[in-house]
Amino acid sequence: MLLTATADGPVVFAAATHDKQAGKPTPMATTPNNNAATQQKLDILKNLVTAYSPERHQAQMLPIGHARYGWHQQFRHLDPAGWATPQNIPYVAATSLLDAYSQLPRRPDLAFNALWSATNNAYNDLYLSGPAGGSDQLTDSRSIKNVADAIAGRLNNVIPLPAVAGGPAQITVFELLKNYTASATDKNLHFVAAYVLRGIAVETHNTTNAGTAAVVRTLLIPSSYKSFKKNFPVLHARIASSTGAKYAQLCNVSEKANRTEIDYGIAGANADKARKLVHATGLIIQQEIQSYVLGSGQPGDVFEADAEWVRFQILALLYASRNAAAHGNAATRLNSVFADGESVSSSSWTFLFCYCYLSLIFLCQGHVSLADLAPIYENSRIALT
Repeated sequence: MLLTATADGPVVFAAATHDKQAGKPTPMATTPNNNAATQQKLDILKNLVTAYSPERHQAQMLPIGHARYGWHQQFRHLDPAGWATPQNIPYVAATSLLDAYSQLPRRPDLAFNALWSATNNAYNDLYLSGPAGGSDQLTDSRSIKNVADAIAGRLNNVIPLPAVAGGPAQITVFELLKNYTASATDKNLHFVAAYVLRGIAVETHNTTNAGTAAVVRTLLIPSSYKSFKKNFPVLHARIASSTGAKYAQLCNVSEKANRTEIDYGIAGANADKARKLVHATGLIIQQEIQSYVLGSGQPGDVFEADAEWVRFQILALLYASRNAAAHGNAATRLNSVFADGESVSSSSWTFLFCYCYLSLIFLCQGHVSLADLAPIYENSRIALT
């Protein structure tokens, strides 16, 4: 993690953002700003990548006792009663869990990558073992829809909790998920808000400039945005007509000369306005998740059913982040020149939420019981510095 320790957290390091289209990486990346501070960080990167030294690399990381890693002292591992018999442990997923654990606490972003391997294996196994597994093709979208349906059917299930003074005796799966989304960091919400607002800005630009050379190729628009618009049209329309329209007005969209990136053309004088719109959009997204009432979804609502509420969290908060990491057009999150102390907390939250999601898949598979999920509740109470 090419970060320099400061009082408030790391100072950043190396470059860019993310995504894919039709299985191929299509970046919506930004290159590092050309200023003295960035140049100094890039010089450190150059020296490390051309003459790597583990010691020099370690020296760029936050010290192991830094407060940003304090959450790990409270992290509780799954320890299901049934796993006392080793044959009951989901073998392939467990091997990826070991790699995830080994990256903590310093690299929660890399731990999430390994954790997603376990998650991918688990939701594919769930799909293949059920009625839906009779189809002729296995895809992430089908497996994610299937697992969202399965989790939605268990939202009313009650998790018994150990007796703790002042603590609840039980919590539902629905309440557990709300605990996690209520504690999502600003960076996690801003990540979703940014790719939605940028997608809206490009589509607005292309509509305005239809039939001209100024149109930006649609393959540069990230698939995470296209998925958001397709799967959650009501929320997309709500954002597009409010913060999205305002954000698009701040942009002067074009393709960069290298033809691999989009330049959003936000003038320096408008940078603060753009940041505030990203923040406001993140709040809209979180409010819609938190205000959902179990069983209340109706056609035309933001979430038409409980399963849509679950699927939104998987797709917007986890799967899009997984794509950003997996398809190679993003800097490793904690190596980015745009990273800071909040990036560590954001990556930590992503790991913790994915750990919850994987645990719920295990529940659906029968690998764990409701009582085994008590550690997941405890993890939802961890305060990230």
